[in-house]
This record gives sequence, C-alpha cells and structure tokens, in this order.
Amino acid sequence: MGLLNDLTLGRFVPLKSPVHSLDPRVKMTGALALLVMVIAVEGWGEYVILTAGLLMAAAASRLPPGFFLRNIASLKWLLIVILVMHSLLTEGVPLVSSAPWLTREGLAMGGIFAWRVALMVTIATLVTATTSPVDLGDGLERLLKPFEVIGLPVHELAMISVIALRFVPTLLDEAGRIMKAQIGRGASFEGGAVARAKSTIPILIPLFASAFRRADDLALAMDARCYRGALGRTKYVELKLKRSDGLAVVLLAAVVATTLAVPRWF
Repeated sequence: MGLLNDLTLGRFVPLKSPVHSLDPRVKMTGALALLVMVIAVEGWGEYVILTAGLLMAAAASRLPPGFFLRNIASLKWLLIVILVMHSLLTEGVPLVSSAPWLTREGLAMGGIFAWRVALMVTIATLVTATTSPVDLGDGLERLLKPFEVIGLPVHELAMISVIALRFVPTLLDEAGRIMKAQIGRGASFEGGAVARAKSTIPILIPLFASAFRRADDLALAMDARCYRGALGRTKYVELKLKRSDGLAVVLLAAVVATTLAVPRWF
C-alpha cells in the first residue's frame, strides 16, 4: 500500500505557477537536457549545481516538497541496493580495516548513482505534475514533427505515449482499491517474499481485467467521436512561445554551463 500511495509520477496537479505556464516543448526539452547532464556528469560538484537548479524549479512550481519526496521514498529499496552494491563491488581503499570489501570509492560511487536516480525521478515528476496530458501530447507531437518526413507516425506515437502516461496514476488508484477490497475479504499481504508474491495474484488478475476494460471503453469513445488519426485534425489551442519561455531557456542554459564549468573550479 505504501508504494501505491507514495508514487505520484504521472499525476497532473493543476496550479497557477511560472512552471505550469511554460510551453510544454520548453519543459520537455529542458527535462531532456537535464537528464542528459545527470547521466553525463560524475562529480559531486556537478550534482550539487544540478540539484540546486532543480530545487529552484520545484520551488517555482509551487508544488509541496512532499510531492517530490514521496516519489523518492517509494524507491528507497532500489536506492539502498544501488548504494550497497557499489560499496561492495568497487575496488579502492577499505573504509574500515576489518571490512576490506567495503571501500570509500565504492561508497562514493554508490552515493552518486543513488543521487542520479533521485534526480531523474524528480525531473520526470516535475514535468508530468506541471503539464496536462493534452499539453504533453501537443508538445511531443510538435517536437517530433520533423520526423514525419521519414514516415514516423508522430501523432499516433504522441497519443499513445500520453495515454500510457495518463493511465499510470489511474491504474495505481485501481490497484489500491482492489487491495483494500481484498483486505476487506480477509486477504493478507504480510509475510516473507514468497508469501507477498503469492498475495499479488488476487490483485493482478482483476487489475489486468480492469485495464483491458478501460482500454476497450477508450477505444469505443474515440470511435464514437469519429477519431481517424492526425488526418484533417486541427488544434483548439496553438502552442506559442512566450517571453517567460525564453527566460526559462536562458536559466536552463546557465545551469548547464555552470555545471560544465564546475570541474575547473573544484
């Protein structure tokens, strides 16, 4: 139940903030640039700069800090495994003489990789929480439009991606309701790893049935509205870059440039 309640990735939170008002193309491009930087850099100094820039963006979104922390907390076991595995398998100077397999270099490397995962999750959460599914689809379609010349079905690809992302919180909520119903019928989700694995079967079967039913309802609704793909479709709201979008690009470029310059300072 804890994971289902904590995971907020994919949930749009309608608020009025500078980040919410940005063009979705700017947010997705900026998120991609930050993800590349998170993967490319390796030093503590660079990660401090990236974290500071991400914290400023999160503060500007006016989302509560717990919204981001719950996502990271839901992955705590993954972060612990990453930290432990690097600490044990990386050669270097032993942290204590009685445990030569536990090295300082491994602990530092494990901390970097765990930090990296936390930043990537926070970036994805910030984009999905401040951008509606419709805007995400429009922005993704506009960004991929140049690939239409090679025959890529841009509109369909964008629509499928947005629908999949939109159904993540819906399926999580459905799984939570199914779990509560099973507990009310006397089911137990406690015990060891084997017992917990067996207890997921009464959840997965009705969850898959619900997912197929929702997919069928969505297909019928789209067919009833005469949906035929991108052919002949127009946009109710056209995306236009604003002055605030230009300012966001400048700030993002400053963060990236500062991150790349950090090794010269440290």
